[in-house]
Amino acid sequence: MNKYTFDEMGVRQWLRQLYSSTVELQMMEQKLILLCLRSWLMSRFELSESQVEYLISLSSDFKNNLAQEIAFAINNQADITLEKQTNEKAASTLSRDSVKVTEYESNKIQSDTLEIPVESKANDIFSRRLEGHLIVRIYYTLL
Repeated sequence: MNKYTFDEMGVRQWLRQLYSSTVELQMMEQKLILLCLRSWLMSRFELSESQVEYLISLSSDFKNNLAQEIAFAINNQADITLEKQTNEKAASTLSRDSVKVTEYESNKIQSDTLEIPVESKANDIFSRRLEGHLIVRIYYTLL
């Protein structure tokens, strides 16, 4: 896979290419994410030096949880949105941004979907399928 910009457009391009690839490639991507989120992000997206430093500073529990959420979203071919928001209250004349707070939310909804009917005495088989949208929000404070 290519290297993408670390913004909404880059994430959408990565996701479009990933979801149009084979199941094997999608599974490999999930394994890389779960193995080391930091290494995966650095190899998949163009990150600035300050973004890499911030990524390193995140707790391992947070990174592991975020990796699980991303892998879950990929497994269910859910949409993933990256939102970078500036904290306008702290804005100043300096141009350098610094990530101060990172949070994520996911909306997972179980829905009944009809599987391909199998000829048997049983009625149509229903399965539980998870649908959702993973939103990763990064808040910046202008220094």
